[in-house]
Amino acid sequence: MSVTLPRAGRIAILGTSLVQQNHIGDASSLATSARGWMSWAEVLSHGRLCCPVHHDPSVPPGWEPSNRPGISRFFSGLNFGVSGQKAVEIERRLPRLLQSDFDLVIIDAGTNDMMVETRQTIADTRARIASVLLAAGKTVILLPILARSTGKWPAAGAERAKAHWINRQSTEFAANNANCHVFDWNAAWVDPDNEFGEPYPGYSDDGTHFSVAGAFAVGQLLADYLETIVPRAPARLLSKDDCFDPVNNPAGNLASDLSARIVTDADEQNHRLGGQLVHPGTGVWVEAICDVEVPAHDGVLGISLRLKDVAAEGQTVTALAPFRADDGRLFSFPSAQWQGALRTPPLKLRPGKAPPELFLDVILQPGSQPIEIDVSCIDIHPISNPVRA
Repeated sequence: MSVTLPRAGRIAILGTSLVQQNHIGDASSLATSARGWMSWAEVLSHGRLCCPVHHDPSVPPGWEPSNRPGISRFFSGLNFGVSGQKAVEIERRLPRLLQSDFDLVIIDAGTNDMMVETRQTIADTRARIASVLLAAGKTVILLPILARSTGKWPAAGAERAKAHWINRQSTEFAANNANCHVFDWNAAWVDPDNEFGEPYPGYSDDGTHFSVAGAFAVGQLLADYLETIVPRAPARLLSKDDCFDPVNNPAGNLASDLSARIVTDADEQNHRLGGQLVHPGTGVWVEAICDVEVPAHDGVLGISLRLKDVAAEGQTVTALAPFRADDGRLFSFPSAQWQGALRTPPLKLRPGKAPPELFLDVILQPGSQPIEIDVSCIDIHPISNPVRA
């Protein structure tokens, strides 16, 4: 008798803007976002969980954010979130999703339907989406309808009532279907002292979507939750002689310094990491990952790992990019101590001879006390082409 465990790590996320906003891209950059709950789950799991994406400016029909023709998300991979979509629009995208390789899928659907569809229609569409994925042999995790502020859904209104009923239906559906689970992100999101079940103060930027604080709380809960579902991966151990060699070790580390102690005593500083880096060749895909230990601090606005291709047409990829409001204001990072692994999206090196550059970018509120961050296991290495044919 043989026992097959799911492979650790490759997690697809499907849904609305609540999913899409885990990653942000434009013509020359791609980043995991500090307002992303999956982004924080990846970090706080120390890299054990992974929702890989790569830069892609294409505009597949049905994948345009907020249904704006010609607008790209600027990434492909396992983030299947598209802002503004109703559940039936998400359902229509399932064939493309099933062409991808993933172990487990987390589903957000229905939040944009609440004011225009009946509770039964929303619940039925959510069940159909889950059923298609279960029939394809996938492990499915349903997300309840995320609670909103009363400024978005009025107190005691129809939307709030429908959300409660739909969420109970999701729990019942999961109980009756093998390999289907519910992750209650509202458990970390909703203030138990709020009589209408609104998000904790500061957890949302607009009463609907995540701020950094809300994403951190939900991401931490998700990382803990998935420990019971996804097998543990071995700890990352780096050897000084596991370095890049074009003949004998073409997947080796491009960095020469594997650790650093970073002190930030100004509002914003970009700390160079990795020592003297090696250029592995034009057209090679690379990614960077490092472990960080961050002390408790009330003034942090950003801690990001940034990998930059300095070639003329080079791009930049970032792990945990800071989140700015429309007016440019940065949202605060958690004030509590935390540690985890920052992993950038993959970067394809453009023509040029200069090696890429790696930075830990730290932003503090003006007048804050200095912060000291321990950085270890700095690893920049070539990877296989992430683009599927």
